[in-house]
Amino acid sequence: MAISVAFGLMGAFFMGGLYVAAALGCLSLIIMWFFSDAPLWNIMANKAWEGNTSFILVAVPLFILMGELMNRSGMGERMYATISRWLWFLPGGLIHTNIASCAIFAACSGSSVATSATISRVSLPVFRARGYNERLVIGSLAAGGTLGILIPPSISLIIYGVLVEESIGRLYLAGFLPGFMLAGIFMLMIAIAAMIWPNIAPRESEGQSMFDMQQWRERIVSLLALIPVAGLIFVVLGTIYMGIATPTEAAAFGVSGALVIGILLNADRIWQPAGAFLLRKTGIANFLPENARIEVRQSTLAPLSEYTRVAKFTWEVMQAAFMSTIRTTGMIFLIILAAFTLSFAFARLGISQDIADAITGLNLNEITLVIVLVGFYLVLGTFMESFSMLVTTIPILVPTLEQVGVDLVWFGIIMVILVEAALISPPEGINLYVLHGVRQDITREMAEAAGEEAHQGTIADVWIGVLPFMACMGIALALIIAFPQIALWLPDVVKGERMGR
Repeated sequence: MAISVAFGLMGAFFMGGLYVAAALGCLSLIIMWFFSDAPLWNIMANKAWEGNTSFILVAVPLFILMGELMNRSGMGERMYATISRWLWFLPGGLIHTNIASCAIFAACSGSSVATSATISRVSLPVFRARGYNERLVIGSLAAGGTLGILIPPSISLIIYGVLVEESIGRLYLAGFLPGFMLAGIFMLMIAIAAMIWPNIAPRESEGQSMFDMQQWRERIVSLLALIPVAGLIFVVLGTIYMGIATPTEAAAFGVSGALVIGILLNADRIWQPAGAFLLRKTGIANFLPENARIEVRQSTLAPLSEYTRVAKFTWEVMQAAFMSTIRTTGMIFLIILAAFTLSFAFARLGISQDIADAITGLNLNEITLVIVLVGFYLVLGTFMESFSMLVTTIPILVPTLEQVGVDLVWFGIIMVILVEAALISPPEGINLYVLHGVRQDITREMAEAAGEEAHQGTIADVWIGVLPFMACMGIALALIIAFPQIALWLPDVVKGERMGR
């Protein structure tokens, strides 16, 4: 009886458009009120305390803040310009830059929405000017953005690790190879499509040469723009894997690093003349080549107005980043609180165990069970928001997965790819709406600049554009299910195999 009421109410709440946190919380209270004599308000208070005092969950708002600071500091624009210099010769041209940029930006921010919003705003005007097929371009941006929740650091992997009580470090290691494998599959599909239908992606060979030494010097120098990004990745992931910091502490390092890098990138008119001043005062300028020595001697310190501009810009960036982080974190933590309460209610009423026993009674092996769950999540993701899908179902499924013997690290990577698919799955994928909004803004801005009327496309273009990339996700899932070591090899090598596996 309890299980029928629970799932009936859950379907009614979600179909009625109730907020996820409210739906899960109300469901918990209703089924506990009618089917248990447990003290409801004490349970809610305890779950709120447990959820909001979890040390590992502090990493969530910190990683969100890091992504917001990167998004607003201009780091994405510089990185995109550098990568585009190196991938021009591939069939598909600059579309590969979308995937590569998203993969690298994702390895810093851990946020799918921040990645999609940043890279799309930089790239869409360029693609329109060069005559690329906009549907494929938008599909690459939507799919590339999802790499942010698979390639570490990943907020979704943190939430999953907390829900199943699995090592975050091991989950992060497990996400590397599948993440870059998925990026490679995306790029391979783009190249094949560009060779079959050349008109969707014009060749970028004009003005480019593999044998021009000046262009090679420019490409090598442009790599300097990736140093801040590489440094941030090392600070976040390196400190975790070297045992210097926990994921939460590493996230704090990442926020500090993103803030410092953002200030430096936008204060070049201050620190460059300041550096020249120091070279003069210390006498180091005397050892420089003559041209550089003359430039250093002629350099003057930046005016006070420049310091004021940087201070104002920094304050505005921090304020916007903090407010966006607060909104996102509040939404996530409310859902986590409600999910923990629902998990307790299901466990107290025996619903989780009943589901586990029913599935176990089907005598499914681990591969068959995972395939069934993949189909279930693909359908669920078409109408349910991805994060809600994760926190709602995983606590219910954990007993079943453990009874059948499914490796929770391996399943975690499969689960995150399914969550990625939900992010770009029509009609509810959040990345699709983010991209459609950015696309409309850019169309309006370009039309105003040209003095023309804006002709807005429909979101159906976005839906069509992501379909080839969803097929690529299906290929990646099939490979990981068929060859679990794609996900498990790296964590086993670094941390050693677990007992009982």
